[in-house]
Amino acid sequence: MTRRILHIGVGLLVIYVLLFVQLELTQVVRADALRDHPQNIRGITMVFDAPRGSISTADGEIVAETVTVSGARPRLRQYPYGSLYAHLVGFISAEHGGGGLERSHNDFLAGDDLGVRIQDKRDFFVDRARTGQIKLSVRHDVQLVARAALAGHQGAAVVINPATGAVLAMWSAPHFNPNHLSSHDLVSVADDFVALKSDAEGPLVNRADAQLAEVNAIFTLVTAATAIEVGLSDFVAPQSDTVPTQAIKNDGNITCGGDMASLFITYCRTGWATIGLKLGGANLRAISERFGLTESISTDLGNQLDGLLQSGEEPLSAPHVAAGIGVKLSPLHVAHLLATVGNDGQRIRPHVVDQVQGHDGSVIRDFTPNNLGQVIAPDTALTLRRMLAENVERGNAQGLALKNVEVGGILASGFAEQPHVWAVALAPVTQPELAIAVLLEGDELSDPHAAETVVASITRSIIEAVLRLPSPNVEGTQ
Repeated sequence: MTRRILHIGVGLLVIYVLLFVQLELTQVVRADALRDHPQNIRGITMVFDAPRGSISTADGEIVAETVTVSGARPRLRQYPYGSLYAHLVGFISAEHGGGGLERSHNDFLAGDDLGVRIQDKRDFFVDRARTGQIKLSVRHDVQLVARAALAGHQGAAVVINPATGAVLAMWSAPHFNPNHLSSHDLVSVADDFVALKSDAEGPLVNRADAQLAEVNAIFTLVTAATAIEVGLSDFVAPQSDTVPTQAIKNDGNITCGGDMASLFITYCRTGWATIGLKLGGANLRAISERFGLTESISTDLGNQLDGLLQSGEEPLSAPHVAAGIGVKLSPLHVAHLLATVGNDGQRIRPHVVDQVQGHDGSVIRDFTPNNLGQVIAPDTALTLRRMLAENVERGNAQGLALKNVEVGGILASGFAEQPHVWAVALAPVTQPELAIAVLLEGDELSDPHAAETVVASITRSIIEAVLRLPSPNVEGTQ
């Protein structure tokens, strides 16, 4: 009997230890992951009725604020520009948590961050609600330009300042009105949320940083950079119409080859695939990682993208990757890639938040440009910019050409899954102020030539409008 009691006691002790360990793992080790999980709305719900800081653009427009109202709930979160910043700023809801910056920067906005709670010495002795005000890098005028350019189209546009990594505009369509989700009418909120979630076009999805699409010719920029960096810049691909061992053919079964400049302006798949055979997967992967193309870059904690260089479950072969076949990236990734090339190979992490400010406008946290290092040599970046410029001058991106500004860019289309078309550009290409990525999607894009004409026109209009804005420094204000 004594031995049996001892065994029971030991068993209960083991169970207690296991429960204690599990509790510690949940409360300490996994705390951040559980708090940030997109399905966890508790933190957002707890602060729905509390004071909350505003969010404003780089040029001073308030795009999210909490106002005092009458009724059972004393405060209401409002978004003065409706859908214009919906995917970027996100929303806060009593029933459905939040998204975008409202979620990822909740600690600052709600005053949970220590730097926000203690803004001066008196805050040590007086219990009062402090909130942080967020200032974006996004400019209101540039955001309006992006929305106007994509009017009537499904897709996304991202505009980045290459020198600082500042995202000047991020627009995604279709869109939604966050005011409907922050309403105190919870029945209407529930109905709206169900309608948005069930909409086949996915209006809640930020296509700018959470939608992957095959990039095709765009990735040859990375392949060219890899070839130059490993000493294959003089490689000449043989004339061919196919790579039989890889089942890769050129569009229209044309025969092409030559040096990299020639391959670039014709998007010669077989030529790039041949370079991929020479480079190997390890070299392409290494440069891709240095460009940040294998990691998630998102403004929303819920948008963590995996498998950026894979198609399905099977890794792509080096020839396929080199030609951009099956390689999927988001518009934010692509704009970031162009920005790095435009910044002489220095990679600056893209950011949409410039500062967290206190109640008196003092800076609590300054998100200065985060330099992630020299991805490629400045001479390599210069060569790539020349290739981009030549592609606009006499290659497949002639639709991006402007009279008074030298533009470098690429047009690309894909039809393996959902029809889509890309335009990416640096302007001015000699001293880039803008790196732009535009992605259009939809069944109406079945004609590649017509689709590329449309996306080139949209991208060209963004470049022209933004460079005409009053401020001489596009990131600054007047």
